[in-house]
Amino acid sequence: MPILKTYYPTLKFILKFILIYSILVFIYNFYLSFFAYKTDYLTLWVGKIVSEIYKSIGMNVQSIPLATEPGLKLIVHGQYVARIVEGCTAMSVIIMFVAFVISFGQHIKKTLIFALTGSIAIFVFNLFRIVLLGYLLYAFPQYQDVAHRIIFPALIYGFVVVLWLIFIKKNNV
Repeated sequence: MPILKTYYPTLKFILKFILIYSILVFIYNFYLSFFAYKTDYLTLWVGKIVSEIYKSIGMNVQSIPLATEPGLKLIVHGQYVARIVEGCTAMSVIIMFVAFVISFGQHIKKTLIFALTGSIAIFVFNLFRIVLLGYLLYAFPQYQDVAHRIIFPALIYGFVVVLWLIFIKKNNV
């Protein structure tokens, strides 16, 4: 079948991506299943790091557990500005990134190294994204909706696309 031969690389990539993505999502959801009614460790860790970043620049910030749901309150100078919940950890973005890189990669060692370093870069970028968003919500609460729904998702996904483009360029050279 000539048509299958023509699209084989694309189909192979899509199937690999779906398989790897599904496995990683399953593992992450299994981890989350242990925290049905409480905040998971990764979210707690993100909240702690974000608070430490704020404190390092002289801001009075706390991240304390929410009373009614899993997550943390981000309190900046005594003002409750945002919630840090499981979705703020960037794990879903990292999973998508890793699935793409592994599916596209041709050299296992380079691919795994890029997947690991890219995941760390996304995690660190996301921490500073949360810090910036928290400050923006504190200083300019009127921009909460546009900042949280448009600008800050665009930043994280834009960062991932840039990493993918770097990987593709390095992978094909």
